[in-house]
Amino acid sequence: MRYLLFCTLIFLGINSIAQNNEKYDSVITNIYADTLKSIQTDLHQNSNKHFYLIKLKEGFEVIFEKQLKPQIKRQLNKKWFVIEADKNSIEQNEFIEKYFLANNLWKFSSTLLHNKSKLNFNKDYIFLIETSNAISLENFIDQHKTEARILTKRGEKLFRIKTSISFVMRKLINEEEVVSVDVKLSSPKEESVVNDYDNSVNDINLFFAKYPTINGNGLTVSVKENLFDTTDIDFKNRYKPTTLNSNEITTHATTMATLIGGGGNSFYTGKGIARGCSLSSDNYVVLLPETDSVYKHYNISVQNHSYGVGIENFYGSDAAAYDLSMIDDAVLLHVFSAGNSGDLTDTIGQYKNINGFANITGSFKQAKNILIVGSVDSFYNVTLLSSKGPAYDGRIKPELVAYGNEGSSGAAAITSGTALAVQAAYAQEHSNSLPANTLVKAILINSADDVFNPGPDFYSGYGNVNTYHAVKDMQSNNFFYGTVGQDETKDFNISLPANAKNLKITLVWNDPPAQTNAYTALVNDLDLQLEKASDHERWLPWVLSSTANIDSLNQWATRKRDSLNVVEQITIDNPVEGNYIIHVKGYDVSTSSQSFYVVYRSDTLNTFEFVSPAKNDHFTSGGNSIFRWNSTYANTSGKLEYSIDKGVTWNLIDGNVDLSKKYFKWTVSDTFCLTLARMTIGSDVLVSDTFNFSKQLYPKVGFNCDDSVLIYWNKVDGIKNYKVYQLGSKYLEPLSTTSDTGIILHNTSSPYVAVTTAFNNNENGVNSYTFNYTTQGVGCYVSNFLADLNANNNAFLQLSLGTTYDVTTVQFQELTANGWNTISTITPVTNTELNFEDNTLHNGINNYRAVITLNNGNIIYSNIASVFYFGNNIFVMMPNPVPYGHNFTILSNSSDSSTVVIYDIAGRKVLQQTITETREDIPVTSLARGMYIVVIYNNNKKMFSQNLLIE
Repeated sequence: MRYLLFCTLIFLGINSIAQNNEKYDSVITNIYADTLKSIQTDLHQNSNKHFYLIKLKEGFEVIFEKQLKPQIKRQLNKKWFVIEADKNSIEQNEFIEKYFLANNLWKFSSTLLHNKSKLNFNKDYIFLIETSNAISLENFIDQHKTEARILTKRGEKLFRIKTSISFVMRKLINEEEVVSVDVKLSSPKEESVVNDYDNSVNDINLFFAKYPTINGNGLTVSVKENLFDTTDIDFKNRYKPTTLNSNEITTHATTMATLIGGGGNSFYTGKGIARGCSLSSDNYVVLLPETDSVYKHYNISVQNHSYGVGIENFYGSDAAAYDLSMIDDAVLLHVFSAGNSGDLTDTIGQYKNINGFANITGSFKQAKNILIVGSVDSFYNVTLLSSKGPAYDGRIKPELVAYGNEGSSGAAAITSGTALAVQAAYAQEHSNSLPANTLVKAILINSADDVFNPGPDFYSGYGNVNTYHAVKDMQSNNFFYGTVGQDETKDFNISLPANAKNLKITLVWNDPPAQTNAYTALVNDLDLQLEKASDHERWLPWVLSSTANIDSLNQWATRKRDSLNVVEQITIDNPVEGNYIIHVKGYDVSTSSQSFYVVYRSDTLNTFEFVSPAKNDHFTSGGNSIFRWNSTYANTSGKLEYSIDKGVTWNLIDGNVDLSKKYFKWTVSDTFCLTLARMTIGSDVLVSDTFNFSKQLYPKVGFNCDDSVLIYWNKVDGIKNYKVYQLGSKYLEPLSTTSDTGIILHNTSSPYVAVTTAFNNNENGVNSYTFNYTTQGVGCYVSNFLADLNANNNAFLQLSLGTTYDVTTVQFQELTANGWNTISTITPVTNTELNFEDNTLHNGINNYRAVITLNNGNIIYSNIASVFYFGNNIFVMMPNPVPYGHNFTILSNSSDSSTVVIYDIAGRKVLQQTITETREDIPVTSLARGMYIVVIYNNNKKMFSQNLLIE
C-alpha cells in the first residue's frame, strides 16, 4: 500500500527539467525517491544491491554513462538516473552529488505516470509488461488469477495483461522480474481514408513506365489493421490467408492494400506500386510485432502500419520490440504512418506545449529502425495534419513523406509499395534473394526528393519518396556494406565526374533495442564523414537542433557530428570532380560490432526528365492535369509546349515556366489523341515520351441473354477502334478490338469487362471502370418492366430496354380469362424507354407483360407486373369462386385494421380473422364445398359483404 501515496502526484514533464534549476530536484525526488525507507537504517548490508535515485555532479554525465552503463535502469534527464548498485559503490563514486533509495515508479512509462492518478483504481485496463523472467512472471500472475490475467505474450519479454492499477501498484510493480509497465488506454485508429489519387507526386507513374517487369511478384506484404476486402478484383488470386487477420472488413484497409499492391483491374487508380505481390492481413488489436517465425512462415518482407493512438513521446517496450523485430528478421521492413495530429501539442514530454511539433501517434513509432512517413499534397507541401517530429529524444521523425492529401495513411502505404519495388529490383539482380531491411531503408531515404526546408527537417524528414529513383538506385548498386567495432573506421571510395550534381550519401544501421523508457534511444553510435582525397576537405552529416524551443526546432540543419540518429546524411549540391572517401567510424559501439549500409547517388548537370507525363500516361481530356519534371539545369525557366501531330507542329502552353517549382498545372483540351510535350531550356529541347489526352468511357449492357451479352458505349470523335478487356486469372486481359461502338460477347470466361479507346495496337486511352455485366440490372434485353396505377385510375405500363439492337416489335399484353391479350403494339422500335396506358381495368389484380420480338424471330418475355384495382370499392375478394383446398385473398385500399367474418349458408360463423395488410390471404382450406357469405367490419361497422363459392 505504500505507493498509494503517489497516486495524487502530478507528473510535471521530467524530461523538460532545466539542468541547473534546483527547484526541480524536489519534483524528481517526490516522484522517484522511496521516502518510506531510510538509507541509514536499511542499507547497513552493504553487499546487497538496491535501486538508487542519483544525481550527478556537473560535467560528469558522459563519463558516468560509459562507466556504469550496464547498471543504469533509467535515465530521467541529463543528471538524474536510477541505477542498480550496492551502497559502497554509490558512496565511493566521485561523480555522484546526492542519492536516495528509489521506489519502483521508475518502471512506469511516462504515459502511465502521467495518467495513473486519473485511472479508476479498481477498473481493469490493458497493461504492457516487460519482464526479465517470463516463467517467473507467468507463475506470479497465475497465483493472482482473480486479479490479473495474461492476454498476449510476445517472445520471452513482453506480456499484455488485463488488471487494475490497484494491483499494479500494490503487487506487480514490486516484482523483481518486472522491468517496465505501460498502460494502453487508446485503441488503434485508422489514420484517414484516401479518396484521391496522384501517382506522379512520388514518380510512381515514371516507375511504371521505366520498369514494367518490376512488380513485386513473389513478395508478400502484410497490412496490419482490419481486414481488406479479399474479394476485390484488384487482389484476384493474390490474397494470402493467414491466422492473423481480423474478421472486420474496412474500406480503409482495402484502400491501403490497393495503394500497395492493387492490380489495377477496377480502374487505373486501383493499380498499386507492387501489383504482383501477395497480400496478407494482420489484426492490429495487439500493437506489437508478430514473432520472427510468423513473418518468415508467411514470407512477409514488408508490413504496413497505417494507424495510430494518441501522442506518446517515450521509448516503450513496444518500440524496443519493433527495433528487435527488424534485427531478428534482417529483410523485414516495418513502415508506419506518422499520424494525423500535426496540429496538436504534446502535454508531457520534453517538447510539451510546443505547438505543431513532437506529435507522432504512438510509443511504438518511437522505434529507431522502422520507417515513419508523413504526408504531402500534390504540390509537395507538408499537410497541416501530418504529424511532425522530433521523436521524444530529438531524433528525426518522420524519416520520409509521401502523397496523402487526407492524411498519412496513404503515404505509409505508398512507401510500403515502394519498399516492395526496391526489394523486387534487388531480387531481380541477385538470384531472387532479398536485400537487408537497412539497405532498403537507406535506398528509400537517399533517393527521396528534398522538400520543405533544405536538408532534413522535423516536417518532412529526409524528403519525399521517389519510387522511380529508389528502384533505379537499387539497380545501380551504388551501396556499400560494412561492420565496425569501437573506435574502428571503415573507408569506401567513390569517384565523381566533372558534371556531377547533387551528391547524396546516407548511412543507416539497425541499432540494438534500447532500455525501455531510455532517456535517449541510441545504443551504438556510428559517425559518417566524407573526405575529398585530393585536398582532404571533409564534410559532416546534416544535424538538426533538438533543443525544446520552437525557434530551434524550426532551424535549418547544420553540419556536425550526429549523436542521436541511426540515419546520417551528407549532401553536396555542386561537388567538384575527383575521388572521395566515405568514412564510417564506430564512435560508441557497446556490442562486439555494428553492421551498416552506406548508399550514394548523384545527378548529372544539365539534365531534364519529364515525370508527368511518362510513357502512356493519360491526361484527362477537358480536365486539369499536372506536368512534373526533374531538372539539374542552372537555368530557372523554360518554354513548355505540346504537339498532337507527332511533333510536326507545337502549341505553346507557357513560355516562362519556373523550373524550380518542378510542376505546372494545366487544363487539357477536350480531345482524344496521342500527344507529346517538350520543354525548351536555352538552346536545349527536351521531348517527352508519347502520352495521350483521353477520358474514360461509360459502357452499358444492352442485353444479357443465356448465349450472348451486348456491351455498348458512346462514339468518340477521332477514334476508329476500341478495345475490350476481361478479367483473367489475376489481371485484365485483351478480349477483342472493334471499330463499332458495341460488341456482342459469347461465352466469356469472366463477367468483368472494361472498354478503352485504342489509338493503335500499343497505345490506349484510359480504361472505363471494370464492371460485372451480370449485375447491371439488365436481363435479356429487358432492363425493367413496371406497372402502376396512375392519377387517372389507369394502369401505366413502363418498359426499359437495354438496347433497341435487333428489336423489331414490342407488344404490351394483359392476362385475361382466355390467356394473354395484346393491348398495344410498337413498331419500329427506336427508343429504349416505352410506355402505354391501359384504361380497361377490372376489380382485383390486373397482370401485364411485355413481349419483344427480334429480327431472327426469337421472342423475349418480360417479367409480369401487376396493378391492384378497386374501382369504387374499399375491398376486393379474389378469386371467386375459389378451388376447394385453396385459400383466397382480400385486397384493401385502406391501411385501417379490419375484421373478416365468414358465415355458412345457415348463418353460422365458420371463420374470423383480423386484416392488417393491404393484401391478406384467408385460409379456407378446411371449409367444405359450397356457398358462404364474407363480411368485413371496421370498428363493428359493416364495410363489405359478398358471397363466396368454394367449388
